[in-house]
Amino acid sequence: MRQRHFLNLLLAGALALPAFAGVARANPVVLFDLKSGSILEHQDAFKRWYPASLSKLMTAYVAFRAIQAGEVALDSPIKVTKHSAGEPPSKMGFKPGSVMRLDNALKMMLVKSANDIAMAVGENIGGSQASFADRMNAEAARLGMVGTHFVNPNGLYSPDQYTTARDLAVLVTALRNDFPQYAPWFSIEGLAVGKKALPNYNL
Repeated sequence: MRQRHFLNLLLAGALALPAFAGVARANPVVLFDLKSGSILEHQDAFKRWYPASLSKLMTAYVAFRAIQAGEVALDSPIKVTKHSAGEPPSKMGFKPGSVMRLDNALKMMLVKSANDIAMAVGENIGGSQASFADRMNAEAARLGMVGTHFVNPNGLYSPDQYTTARDLAVLVTALRNDFPQYAPWFSIEGLAVGKKALPNYNL
């Protein structure tokens, strides 16, 4: 199945990221059953390392949970704040005050790995970066991601933003099993945003 293939590639790509200061050096490998989440084989799967843009997977998960709870809807407006517009690339580059639908914002975040849009989603759903990070950490704790901590929704570097290969396997499994209706969003080949064509380089 394409969704399974994409998420496996996404996780595998993350495990090749270099270590950063404050995070244990590791070259983790994890082989897991995507349906059950069971770990079949691993190397350093419990060592902490910097998740970078894979943090956006939890941002998507928290957003899906908010939709499920009726807090927001797919067509809820997401407003770009001055703070979110100031996030560094990769980004869409919308000006402060720009508004888009939540579903479109999430698709741009997943296809472009847009840091500004991930921050805008977090600020609009959580009320602030810190409040949304609290929600990310609450979901991580609920899912049993015991080696994970978030401070922002886009994965920009912080020594306090870390995860493990095992915890990412848990998150990927939860995304697949809890929200199968959004599976096609993770394999979108590209988006047209105004005159911009955004190819998905994750595929």
